[in-house]
Amino acid sequence: MNDRLCPCGTGRPLEACCGPYLDGAEAPDAPTLMRSRYTAFVRGHHAHLLRTLHPEHEDRRLPTRVLRERLEKQAKRARYHRLLVLDHDGPDAQGLHRVLFRVSMKLAGADASFAELSSFAVAEGGLRYLTGELVDLKGLEQLGVTTIAELEAHR
Repeated sequence: MNDRLCPCGTGRPLEACCGPYLDGAEAPDAPTLMRSRYTAFVRGHHAHLLRTLHPEHEDRRLPTRVLRERLEKQAKRARYHRLLVLDHDGPDAQGLHRVLFRVSMKLAGADASFAELSSFAVAEGGLRYLTGELVDLKGLEQLGVTTIAELEAHR
């Protein structure tokens, strides 16, 4: 991987893409926040992952030390290959923004690729990751689903 290019897949240099968000700038929208969080996982930038968790996210109940240890353990075992943002919507009437995406990765050498429908909400001065619902990756591929509306139609 070219260390100058942003891991999120835009093809842009890190400093012109996700770099400012890793350094503390607020992402302007949910897809940008999703991309910056992916980049933070790839580069082991745990401070960004913690900062962009919504206060109501279940991991926020854990002591910061425990959460950091979990992130560090995963970082040692994970190899991220590709992020593909499929679709996004929002905000809805409750203020939720959603992003449907796929990640190609390996965990301890085994395929651990997944798809997720993530929800984001405004808190603490910016958008924050609230929840993530895993989506059946094989089903997504077999049905040719690429949008949130198509996903909801198949549920």
